[in-house]
Amino acid sequence: MEFNSKVIPLHLNPAGFIEGFTQLGVSMPELLEGTGIDTGMFANPAVRISYAQQYRLLCNGLRLTDHPAPGLSIGMQIDWSHFGLIGYVVHCSPSLSEAADAFTRYQMIAQPFYSVIAGKPVGFIDRDDRFVYPLRCFPPPAEGQNGIEQFELDFRLATTLRLCAACGNHAVADSDVHVELAFPPPPHAQAYHELPCASVRFGAELNAVTVNRHFRIEPFRPARQAAFRELVARCEVDLQAAGLEPTVTAAVRSLLNQKFTQRLQLMGSRGYQEQPLSLAACAQALRLTPRALARRLGQEHSNFRQILQEVRVAFALHHLRASSLEVEDIADLSGFSSASSMRRAVRQSSGKVSGLKL
Repeated sequence: MEFNSKVIPLHLNPAGFIEGFTQLGVSMPELLEGTGIDTGMFANPAVRISYAQQYRLLCNGLRLTDHPAPGLSIGMQIDWSHFGLIGYVVHCSPSLSEAADAFTRYQMIAQPFYSVIAGKPVGFIDRDDRFVYPLRCFPPPAEGQNGIEQFELDFRLATTLRLCAACGNHAVADSDVHVELAFPPPPHAQAYHELPCASVRFGAELNAVTVNRHFRIEPFRPARQAAFRELVARCEVDLQAAGLEPTVTAAVRSLLNQKFTQRLQLMGSRGYQEQPLSLAACAQALRLTPRALARRLGQEHSNFRQILQEVRVAFALHHLRASSLEVEDIADLSGFSSASSMRRAVRQSSGKVSGLKL
């Protein structure tokens, strides 16, 4: 993503950051100094800023506040409307899984950087029926971090925990949310222990939030299914209008990634029924006929079966690298008939399997 391209809607995440820092006592003129942003822009939803401008804004805020963990504070307070339409999913998603998958697909509208990693696996299922969600951050600019990376991590952590609290099924046997952080306890460690979670462990291998799979997948407000589907359909229109997915192939890969994630998490749960990952379902989501979608994929020298196999192999590789599950379990979760068929598919796709537990 070009650092100086004006691609971020000012009225979404940047406005939330501005609001958050001013609530921490930072004056507006000092916060906006040198950013190229002025208050007259706030009323225009068409205004876009660059990552360079957002970076300068955050640097100003971090320099001017004396709060020890501004990312946590702003993440816990930012209004969901600053994420755009998808922010309202916290009020109408039937389950945490559906809310998280929708955020994964549509958060690029508020932060277009995520278009770079759309369609790639994010979380993974581990032992003890745990779902692990690694916290992703923007890469820091070449000239230095200036606390931006820590701010970003803290912000993602806080908003993820709020999403868990709002959309997880707290009626399941294990509703505890746990946090793992790959750095030693800071002087303000107490701020992390005050977050809405059951535990925080410093010095872990990765930065992640972990929950029981059933807390994530079991619906607890099914009456909101129609509202959820309507919201997602409107987000899809906004995403297509934003032009953040350069090809139909990329859009299908992202949708299949989302649907495969749902299928993978639901396997073995109560009342689960196998749902085919079909061309028709993707066409409906993209507001196309199956024939039109197949034709457009062909024009890009691609096809649905090929993309589906790529997504399945990507999930298998992701779990082989990240999860502690046995190879046979990973093959089953990834939709392969056996571990040997998964091995063949992985080798044919990636060529190199060194370091994997195949």
